[in-house]
Amino acid sequence: MPAIDGRIGKKFVDLTFSEARVLFKEKDKIHKQMSDIWFIYFQRISKRLKTCDAVLFDGKDLVEFTTAQKNIEEISDGASCPIYVGGADPMPWKRLLREATKHQWQREDWQHMFEDTESESDSDSDGDWNPPSDSESEDDDISDEEDNDEQPPAKRPCRREDE
Repeated sequence: MPAIDGRIGKKFVDLTFSEARVLFKEKDKIHKQMSDIWFIYFQRISKRLKTCDAVLFDGKDLVEFTTAQKNIEEISDGASCPIYVGGADPMPWKRLLREATKHQWQREDWQHMFEDTESESDSDSDGDWNPPSDSESEDDDISDEEDNDEQPPAKRPCRREDE
């Protein structure tokens, strides 16, 4: 798999998958390496942004790797761990890590948390908006006309004859 360019903080690095490890190299020197990744979470996904964050977690360390959104598929294909895709807003990672440490979360706990987050966002949406059918729009027009008959006429400024 070819290297994927991005950055960790202000350092420009290349991400590569090597067997069960993920290597972050800075100019052919290993900047960071992780093994046994528990999950990768993509955040800051938006049509208006060119980049996103791939958050990798191995049970101890959390790395936010900023890369071009076009690399999401390539990273997902190279990973052998669960992949989660969030929205435009980043997750509250500091708070989540405190909770995870306090309650000694395991892989399943993280997966459960992400799956609950996904199902909540699915239930919040009412689905795609569809335009009303012809019969519905005709009914709406009739009721709108009836409503207008019941409303008092708009007040208009009156002019005095002496003006």
